[in-house]
Amino acid sequence: MNYNFEQLDNNTVVISFTLAKEEIEKNLEAAAKTTGSDDAAANRNFVINQETFTTVNKAIAEHSLKLGTNPITTTNEKEDGSVEVNVKLILVPAVELPSYTGLGVEKAEVKLTDEEIEQQVTSHIQSTRLWNDVPADQAAKLGDQVIIDFVGTKDGVAFDGGTAEKFPLVLGSGQFIPGFEDQLVGVKVGEVRDVNVTFPENYGEPTLAGAPAVFKCTVHAIQEMVKPEPTDEFVAKMNIEGVKTIEELRNRTRADLLATRQQEVEDRFAFDILTLIAKDAKMDIPQEMIDSQIEQAMQQYESQVQQFGMTLEDFLKASKQSLDDFKANVAPQAAEQLRSALVLDAIALKEKIIALEEDVEKEYELLSSVYNFPAQQLKMMIPADAVSAQIVQRKTLDFLKENNKK
Repeated sequence: MNYNFEQLDNNTVVISFTLAKEEIEKNLEAAAKTTGSDDAAANRNFVINQETFTTVNKAIAEHSLKLGTNPITTTNEKEDGSVEVNVKLILVPAVELPSYTGLGVEKAEVKLTDEEIEQQVTSHIQSTRLWNDVPADQAAKLGDQVIIDFVGTKDGVAFDGGTAEKFPLVLGSGQFIPGFEDQLVGVKVGEVRDVNVTFPENYGEPTLAGAPAVFKCTVHAIQEMVKPEPTDEFVAKMNIEGVKTIEELRNRTRADLLATRQQEVEDRFAFDILTLIAKDAKMDIPQEMIDSQIEQAMQQYESQVQQFGMTLEDFLKASKQSLDDFKANVAPQAAEQLRSALVLDAIALKEKIIALEEDVEKEYELLSSVYNFPAQQLKMMIPADAVSAQIVQRKTLDFLKENNKK
């Protein structure tokens, strides 16, 4: 497809072309096979989008363009059935770098005290739950853990999700619906007890909401929680690989905390260097790129508040600010992050820092081991370009740290 190429300014390009009616209709049959739809309008849009995608990629390759945002496409349907397509491309701005080596940035010392280690060890022990079986004739009480099989029935018929075997349940934990755990107080090992409950009116499964049910529970074991104590005996039962004594737990904790603290210092060192360089770098960042960065930041905030059961709207109401106010507060940080990222890319390009094929393969292997997921499947989920970009970023930061030590 031929296209017109117009450079509006240093950071903006417009690509325009016309799709003839005949060209669109010729591809409709193939589009229907791809989409699996008989919707003529949807298939027509599919043809237009595919041709736009192909043409834009052709222009990017022919003019060596580097996009700063997603293309912005507008279409104009003509009376003769043809379609005019205009695509606005926002380009990554040129970056004029200041001196970026020999800056003599000071790296903080790694500090770790015995008190911090001891606090971490104590916290680890106190948060560990260990259980011992109670004597066979001892009844379960609140705070005990019972190991049970249960079968839930409604009107005498078992329902989906209401059956489990050897399930550990701490009585009084509130893990099950109201009334369930209280009725197991007093059971003994080997006992079979019917637990009669009524599901809450707002229960997630509509067929069970507000309904009475019976759970037949078989008790396999009753366990008491072991009092957490900083002893070799307790630590040995914590099931930490390579750790059997309190001293070994201290050593492991010291090593883990030290590694974490060292990484924090390294990250801060890299941040300080990059911020110093970015402050003096010259670039004209298009507003569209800043807006895109703000939207990404908004999505991250939304994801974070969702972890606390809130929507972004809930958060804004609680913090007494409008969406526009929130965006205005986010904007400076988003712009600085974008500025630093552009500087990092420019340094990588100037220093010819690249990700080799073997680097990418090693990265996939590392991700595979971290997430316990086959590397081959990861390759289908995470594009090699994205992996390469992360490697180049890391290598460039390592370069800056190595060449800017005080």
